[in-house]
Amino acid sequence: MASSSSGKPPRVLACVLCQNRKIKCDRKSPCSNCIKANVPCTPSTPAPARKRRRPNQDLQQRLARCEELLSEYATAKPTASTSSGESPSHDESWKPAGKLIVDGGGGVKFIDSFLWATIHGELSAMREILEDEETIDDPSTPADSQSSDLDAGLILSDTSNINLQELHPQPAHVFRLWQIFLERVDPITKVIHVPTVQPLLVEAATSRANIPKNIEALLFSIYLMAAVSLTDEECVERFGYSRETAYNRFSTGCRSALMRIGILKNYDLVVLQAMVLLLFSLPGRYDRHAAWILNGVTVRIAQKMGLHRDGEFLGLPPFETEMRRRIWWRIILLDAMYALASGLGHSLLPRSWDTKPPLNINDSDLYPTMTTIQPRDSPTDMIFCLICCEIAAVLTDTPDLHLVILQNETGANAPDPDRVEKASRRIDELDRSMTELLNKYSDLSMGPIHILATVSKAGMIDKLRELIRPMRDQPEWGTEILSFKDYLFKLSLSTAEQNLIMYRSPQTKGLFLWFMMSHFQSEIFTYMLGQLCCRTSGQLVERAWAVVDTVYEFHMELYDLSVKAHLASAIFAIRAWKVRERVLRETTGSNPETPTYIQKLQQLLPPDEAKHTRIDEPPDLTNLRVSPEPPQPIVDVAWDQMLGFVDAGSIEWGDMFATPSGGQTQPNYGGYGTGFGSNGINWM
Repeated sequence: MASSSSGKPPRVLACVLCQNRKIKCDRKSPCSNCIKANVPCTPSTPAPARKRRRPNQDLQQRLARCEELLSEYATAKPTASTSSGESPSHDESWKPAGKLIVDGGGGVKFIDSFLWATIHGELSAMREILEDEETIDDPSTPADSQSSDLDAGLILSDTSNINLQELHPQPAHVFRLWQIFLERVDPITKVIHVPTVQPLLVEAATSRANIPKNIEALLFSIYLMAAVSLTDEECVERFGYSRETAYNRFSTGCRSALMRIGILKNYDLVVLQAMVLLLFSLPGRYDRHAAWILNGVTVRIAQKMGLHRDGEFLGLPPFETEMRRRIWWRIILLDAMYALASGLGHSLLPRSWDTKPPLNINDSDLYPTMTTIQPRDSPTDMIFCLICCEIAAVLTDTPDLHLVILQNETGANAPDPDRVEKASRRIDELDRSMTELLNKYSDLSMGPIHILATVSKAGMIDKLRELIRPMRDQPEWGTEILSFKDYLFKLSLSTAEQNLIMYRSPQTKGLFLWFMMSHFQSEIFTYMLGQLCCRTSGQLVERAWAVVDTVYEFHMELYDLSVKAHLASAIFAIRAWKVRERVLRETTGSNPETPTYIQKLQQLLPPDEAKHTRIDEPPDLTNLRVSPEPPQPIVDVAWDQMLGFVDAGSIEWGDMFATPSGGQTQPNYGGYGTGFGSNGINWM
């Protein structure tokens, strides 16, 4: 047999039962799972090996076509022109054409992001070709467990067989969760009124029998967000179970409670508060497209309740008016964040809304029976929310801002200078208004939320300035930025660096690190790793490797290779390190020390998969550069090098690691489609 002649022991595959149940098999005969289930343990048979073929000519042609498209749009004028050559009117100004695309699961999605929309069809065809090529021998490894719950139903799911009583925390745990929420979540969200909600927690801890359905949903959302803000170690220490267990438990409870209310026809401010907190828990755990659609339900409920009109105009009491303002502006931020993260431009909020921003006032100064309301002229706990409202105002009243970002995505040689100038002036105004807010209402001695507001303000402004700066105005233009791909690499790097500055803030790391890390986009990180497979020198490369080291330090979830996106990142990280290791050895004459995260990834990645990360020479991708010259033939380009054409979110990881015919197919990672326009900015 082949295995005997090669001297390799035969590979032991997961048994049939474990493969069907998608659980980890210890690969013994019989395995422990079959023993527990008291069923025969039947070994699975490997899929027939696929013949490795020479580079596909059709694939080469399609890659060349991609280059042509990028070259076309990089040199195209970003604004519409009239036949007379005069400047177009405002109504004819450039806007993203957008495109309807079909994702890996057969669903149809619309996207504004130029880069992904332009070449999605070409990449889909290339993916079909690559599915015929050999990828990995046994894609059911490295873990025969279910992937992350990214495609599970958010609200529209059957909850009739769920016992909510069993999902509530123990009475003693209720107060711990509440305290955690007050310290780590409420200063950021400010969608509840603490003095009126606290008695409900006391009642929930003593007797749940008479809790109204809407209050129950809100309580579950509070428990859920408290769990999100904890590390896994903290959760185990305080409650005796993992954070993932807590998340699944309280998320199920919140979604089930909302379903039983019948939120499409029965809703109030309490229901909206619960839905907003639920939406806060989703980044990194659920598909962004699904989250954006769910938030659309929240927007429509808020609009149906008239939250888009200010309570003063409706004759509402001051307390209710203020709470409606807080909820509405938080919904605006959520909607903008999820719209941008799913590759869309402006949010489809109601055309005419006049809800004023929330006031600078502490919860202790608010009470339901008050007849007048007077905001403070001194620091309060509302500071972070006030800063976020300034961002929301820019997103809703400055369409030119996002259009400039989308123009930069195209790598346009001559972006509209007037539009760039207008966007720059608006960012200057934003900088001044947020600085004024901090000077009036912030005091760093009053606690971490004031520090977070200051750090966030600086980070937001820096990111916006970077995103509207055209490619040719970058300081690296002409040296390390020579093409559109170089520009996107710089964007992915600078975004990651700005995020890591937030991570390292010692004053806020303990309480609010969960919030800052929730905006991490693993697909953009994977894009950067893919680029490091072919970029070997320069300051941008050195900065990128420093970022990779820190990202693996903070984002321990990336070591969970049962998630397809994390597996892709691991393969690309090892692949890129092989290239860097060889280059460093040649330039220094000594063997570089292997980073700890690479060692750990190599240990986690099974040998049969790790062998596919070995490359003898870095790929030559000079012909992929966007330029006016005709495209040159492209040969032997691996899948990860295609990351230079499109954000990694557009790749169907489930297809990339598709099981050969006859094997067990794992669930897809999800159809992320993220443009650089939402490049990790903490809009919330």
